[in-house]
Amino acid sequence: MKSIIRLALILSIIFSQVPATLLYAFQDDLFGGITDSKDPVIVKGDKVEYFHDQKKITGTGNVSISYGEVKLACDKITVYTDTKEAICEGNVTISQPGASMRGDKINYNFLEKKGYALESQIRAKPFYGGAGLVEQTGEKSFKLEEGYITTCDLDNPHYRIEAKEIQLFLDEKVLAKHIVFYVGRVPILYLPIYMQPLAGKFPEVTAVPGRTGDWGYYVLTAWRYFFSEDSKGFINVDYREKKGLAGGIDYQYDAKALGKGIARFYYTRENDDLTFSKKGPADDRWRIQYRHEIQLPEDTVGIWELNKLSDKNIIKNYLYREYEEDPNPDNYVMVQTAKPNYVLTLLARMRMNDFLNVTQRLPEIQLQVNNQRLWNTNFYYLSESAMTNFAKMYPDDENLPSEKSLRLDTFQKLSYAAKLFNLLYVTPFIATRQTYYSRNKWKDPSRVRGIYEGGVELSARFYRIFDAPRDFLGMNLNKLRHIISPSVRFLHRHQPSISPSNLYQFDAIDAIEYYNGFQMSLETKLQTKRPEGDSMKAADLARLVVSTEYTFRQKENFFQSKGTAKFGDIDFKLDLWPYEWLYLEGIMRLDSKQCDLNFATTDVYVNFTDKFTLGIGQRYERIENETTNQFTGEMYYNINDDWKVKVYQRFDVITTKWLEQEYTLTKDLHCWLAELTFDIRNRDYTAWLVFRLKAFPELPIGLLKTTYRRPSPGHKR
Repeated sequence: MKSIIRLALILSIIFSQVPATLLYAFQDDLFGGITDSKDPVIVKGDKVEYFHDQKKITGTGNVSISYGEVKLACDKITVYTDTKEAICEGNVTISQPGASMRGDKINYNFLEKKGYALESQIRAKPFYGGAGLVEQTGEKSFKLEEGYITTCDLDNPHYRIEAKEIQLFLDEKVLAKHIVFYVGRVPILYLPIYMQPLAGKFPEVTAVPGRTGDWGYYVLTAWRYFFSEDSKGFINVDYREKKGLAGGIDYQYDAKALGKGIARFYYTRENDDLTFSKKGPADDRWRIQYRHEIQLPEDTVGIWELNKLSDKNIIKNYLYREYEEDPNPDNYVMVQTAKPNYVLTLLARMRMNDFLNVTQRLPEIQLQVNNQRLWNTNFYYLSESAMTNFAKMYPDDENLPSEKSLRLDTFQKLSYAAKLFNLLYVTPFIATRQTYYSRNKWKDPSRVRGIYEGGVELSARFYRIFDAPRDFLGMNLNKLRHIISPSVRFLHRHQPSISPSNLYQFDAIDAIEYYNGFQMSLETKLQTKRPEGDSMKAADLARLVVSTEYTFRQKENFFQSKGTAKFGDIDFKLDLWPYEWLYLEGIMRLDSKQCDLNFATTDVYVNFTDKFTLGIGQRYERIENETTNQFTGEMYYNINDDWKVKVYQRFDVITTKWLEQEYTLTKDLHCWLAELTFDIRNRDYTAWLVFRLKAFPELPIGLLKTTYRRPSPGHKR
């Protein structure tokens, strides 16, 4: 009897040292509690009990549960093993990728990933929310009743959106009905429906005030509407003190198999009764744009774009950013089939605005056969053929006659790829271009122009690896490779049978002239190896390319020469990346005869620290007797976590005048960013205030719809 008592004591001591988690796992295997899932419910706690007959597990004190990617913590829990349903009480927190809930009591089903919580808070990036009832209706969907959402993480958020019902779909959208927008405790705005997509960082309403010399004081607004990812857009309502009221609508759609597109309309009655200072009679001005793209069978795509304008300056005066990108919007219909060996294009380009200069192509059919190997030889063949019905139309107010001609053009090229001495790549080629014109510049019918050309391309690549000191100038070098790649191309093009001066100039093909010369380039590069992920990758430290051409004298006939042989301009391009925080790019074009500088740009970008970034650029250009020389500079400085300053300036060295100065002060308002910008440009003073929501920074609360888009330092940012 004493032996039995001793054995019982020993077993009780052993089992008292087994953690609750391990004990439950043993019981689970023994009694078959939760074995119908690949991911078992693992319960940890100060005290965990298993009731086999009731098919439930209870836990108290520092309880935590793991089930797949779902994690749960609370003070007390009951889990039913057959349904995977859990009743959690006391400081309950349940989390999964992308979302978490907190509350005093939560019912949750691990198998269905559904549940509900009373008086709970929810976190679903980038939103915070709370409600009397928070229900998880699916793996990635939640519903809040009598609740709010915000992107401010404070206990008393700076702003919030309250609604009777809010539906949140992770990584997709937030949908709320009958919302009231609060700033602090003050109600600001009511909307019957609110839709915020989470895939794109765009707010619901944007507005930007400002002032310019042309517009006076203005307010530009955009109201985003969102039916679905396939149907959305903006409604614009703008007011300009010196122009009046304007508005428009943008609609973007995706009809799946039927294609996708965008339609835009913008209208203003300039100098109407709402204009603060009327200048002349009221004038209707508008823009209509429609673009559609559809994917067709057999690797074919169809695209058409239509642009109808009230006058030639409507985009420049009201939509200047679009004007800088495309001052003359096109009207065309194109169907293109792209195969590995060829590209077939059908294009119709027409004029829809009588005040623009447009070269119509009604139609153009083009077949491009890509450069491809012939059978199992080193010969390669390339072909380009097109039939185009041209009609060059001048603005109606210029009273100039149109220029029309049907052109049939074909270009055929045969080349041979060879490698000599295991280092020199040699590619000789011959080509011809035959072009038929239904009429020339003098209205003479049926003219055929013949062009013949031939030449050879030679290139090589040499390199050598050096053992450079790893810490040389702090550049963290891992060996150093020097690469030299010279190349030269000789081209002789026979004098065209018809001079360009006798042809209408529709495009570059009509301007082709005699050519006889060399095109030469020399590229030199320094590389090292630097870690990228788990491997070492080649990284460029410096790259210099020098190129020029040499043309022979042009023969006017067999006995006489026209002009003299000469070198063309010498082009230099330099790129330096010695450190991750420093980049330099320089481009220069030198007149080889006069040794004059025709063009040069230099850009330097420096990230000194996380607080300070500097960009400096210079651009010089000389065209005949006109010379421009400008310096640009851009500086970002983080004064502290709350304040940032940005300065941009552009200075003309020749006129010694500031062309533009822009100063921006940014204040961090916790969940908002407030930007105050003051700009001086050509004696035009502009100021605007923009509020950016941190969670949706791509488009501010205020359209970045300023009256211009400034150039970056040098020629690129």
